[in-house]
Amino acid sequence: MNSFNLDPALAWFILGIAFLVLEACAPGLFILFFGLGAWSAALAALAGLGFTAQVLVFIAVALASLALLRNKLKKLLAARAGRGEEADDPMVAAQYLGREVTVVAEAAPGRPALVELNGANWQARGEGLLRPGDRVRVVGRENLTLVVAKIPPS
Repeated sequence: MNSFNLDPALAWFILGIAFLVLEACAPGLFILFFGLGAWSAALAALAGLGFTAQVLVFIAVALASLALLRNKLKKLLAARAGRGEEADDPMVAAQYLGREVTVVAEAAPGRPALVELNGANWQARGEGLLRPGDRVRVVGRENLTLVVAKIPPS
């Protein structure tokens, strides 16, 4: 019978690469820090620490780097792209601003409303209660949340 044993350091390293690939697919600059934690755990494995210590290193480095570096890295990347925290790219603005969309799900406590734009559901916030079926106009964007205003019935 074949036995397949994967070196713990290699397993952590591969997990770190997987986290980086996921970060490339998902917005938000969040998963990257778990990749850093996995690579730190790989170093702990190479240093001969046990599995429990490796997991603790993973958790500690991931959470510490997330808390200490995320905002600084986001600002650095935004500055390198030539924009501040809010993107003023005219191409982005043309895709969203001024568009009329339909509310598909009402806001609930702790959860924004959902609107449909280009066949996808987006989080949205606006003044007053947004009910399913309401027509609203996109007036702004804050990260992945659209800012909308109700269109008065004609």
